[in-house]
Amino acid sequence: MYKLWGKIVFGISTASLVGLYCLSFMPSALAKGNGNGNSQNNTTTSSNNGGGNSNQNSNTSTTTSSTTTSSNSGSTQSPSSTSTASSDFSSIVFNLDCVISGTVGNNSYSGSNCTNAGVSFGTLTIKQNPFDSTKVDVAIDLAGDNVHKILDVSLNYDDSKFQNNAFEVSSSSPYDVKSSNVAENSIKAGPYSGLDLKISPKATGPSNDGFTATISLDAFDLNPEDFNFQDQLNKIFAAVHIGNYGNDPGVSGGNSIWVGASSYYKAPPPPVKVPEPGVTGALGLFAVTTLGLMKKNKQFRHQN
Repeated sequence: MYKLWGKIVFGISTASLVGLYCLSFMPSALAKGNGNGNSQNNTTTSSNNGGGNSNQNSNTSTTTSSTTTSSNSGSTQSPSSTSTASSDFSSIVFNLDCVISGTVGNNSYSGSNCTNAGVSFGTLTIKQNPFDSTKVDVAIDLAGDNVHKILDVSLNYDDSKFQNNAFEVSSSSPYDVKSSNVAENSIKAGPYSGLDLKISPKATGPSNDGFTATISLDAFDLNPEDFNFQDQLNKIFAAVHIGNYGNDPGVSGGNSIWVGASSYYKAPPPPVKVPEPGVTGALGLFAVTTLGLMKKNKQFRHQN
């Protein structure tokens, strides 16, 4: 009887100890940011309301290194932020913050610029593929709750590294890829021209918000910073063609609009999972108590 009681106490104690140990990691796990990296720790803003091809940027970054530029068919294409080692951040989040062609409220926009209309149309995030470190994922999260439709996505990349190599594009979301096209400095976003890579999802209903595509390239280890480059005019990093649009972000309707990303921030990697100090102390106290009970039970059995 005492032997059975000792086994029961030991089993319950062991199970409780394992459970507390697992729970000790929950606070740190919950502290992780969401997939879009909403914690804007490192911000880069590009001024793009004026004419001309010049572009000035105000950058804040936790890690500083030399700025890189790449020769781009007679013009300079550059990331408008200092280069950061890929281990220092998990994703680059581009703000869809300017209008290329379309209507916002009572104002209409069209031309070769991307004008800040004072509203946000969502974000475009480039991050490392979680299953294959040689690939990157491109995820679009539009304003509103599954209101709009993503018609086209246009990106820029480091021309000095990839030139006109054929990228492979597949879907990482419920929405398939209809087509993709690579044309260095020639991809159009409405009336705007000078981007490098275009991805078009299949139309599957009134909304495909949350579309995610995976990009790979043979013999290359792709990283998010490979796509952290502005177009040939040094104005935008990416562009999205939005359908089912009702003249304001988050409002459905029968129109469409071309928007661009003139700024971005780098989302930090998730924190290391470590037990909280209070939980660690509780684990130690529980372990000592359990061992004491086991020792007393053993002595009691020996005496009887």
